[in-house]
Amino acid sequence: MNTKACFSESLSALRRMVIAALLLAAIVAGAVEACPFCAKSQRPTLGEQQALAEVIAVASWKKMVPAKGERGAETTFEITELLKSNPKGPAKGSDVVVPVERPGSKGTLELWFGATSNGDLEWTYRVPVSAEAVAYLKKAPPRDVAERKRLQFYLQFLEHDDPAIADDAFQEFASARFEDVQGAVQSFDSKKVRSWLANENLPVNRRGLYGLMLGLTGSADDEEFFRQQIESNTDEIRIGIDGVIGGYLYLAGEKGMEFVERTKIIDPATPFSETYSAMQALRFLWTYGSDRVPRERILSAMRRLVDRAAVCDIVINDLARWKDWSQQEKLMRLYGTKDYDLPSIKRAIIRYMVASTKDVPTEEAGELPAHAVAGQKNVDALRERDPKRVAEVERFFFPQ
Repeated sequence: MNTKACFSESLSALRRMVIAALLLAAIVAGAVEACPFCAKSQRPTLGEQQALAEVIAVASWKKMVPAKGERGAETTFEITELLKSNPKGPAKGSDVVVPVERPGSKGTLELWFGATSNGDLEWTYRVPVSAEAVAYLKKAPPRDVAERKRLQFYLQFLEHDDPAIADDAFQEFASARFEDVQGAVQSFDSKKVRSWLANENLPVNRRGLYGLMLGLTGSADDEEFFRQQIESNTDEIRIGIDGVIGGYLYLAGEKGMEFVERTKIIDPATPFSETYSAMQALRFLWTYGSDRVPRERILSAMRRLVDRAAVCDIVINDLARWKDWSQQEKLMRLYGTKDYDLPSIKRAIIRYMVASTKDVPTEEAGELPAHAVAGQKNVDALRERDPKRVAEVERFFFPQ
């Protein structure tokens, strides 16, 4: 059977956009809880597409007829396998003619994902694949399986020889919660993770995840390896080094803080990207590793960065979010001084002071805490010095 009208790229474009928007919304909604050092692609994983699709076909390239005169181009595929079928979809063994020119070679495979709309089948997504990738998708656990169990399946494919499979497995980790990553990798071979991190050809987007994994699975023997990976300071942006620092601190605990402070935080000559990566690691510890490093120790490291004007505004926002009001006097002294006379820093300081006035008990009215009283005094003083900017911050203030 030769079907011509069942595949229309133009008709499926809107459908693809809608599905992509839904997937992106889900990603954004879960971003706070997702793997903290993984760069999640906006492209859905094969498993996500599998869950959405009503039809999944393995299509084998057969032939192409280029456009000629008034006749449009056509490319013919044979449906060699159906992973999901629907009466509206093609039958196994049938030919599907795509009304576009798609160069290829005989036997090249693609996965087609389709869904019905108003009773008609539309192909919403297609991707070139190997036979191994088809087998991988067929074995993949369904989405209703517990996340950490699903991740245990993808764990074995993280460094697969087929780059498409390895990348898809990585993206499953990238959208997972830290707790599920932690549960999935706890018994994994740390020596294997360490060898991945040591590979100079490692795709940079995976470094953060593997650094985190080594921190979760490693031992004291891995600490020196971590330090060698972290210590270098370069103006080149090292994607994923935040995950390596975070993994090291999670493994080494409080004793690792001195090393990170010395190499990334204290020296004002440390490149911004390296210091910011250390800040990302501190944020990770605050949320997920306060049992490894006490929060007061995390705060003391972050407070040091108030003296670094290049990152000061970011640090102030973190301290406000963590409700650390110990820097009120210092920030008032710094306001508008030489290196701190920047709109972003001024707004951050004002916001910090305003936030301190909001951090009060919600129970019955009583005496305000000292930080709230001091914060209000500071807001009033800043209003006299910089009324327009204070009014702007107050107008657009939202609790973090």
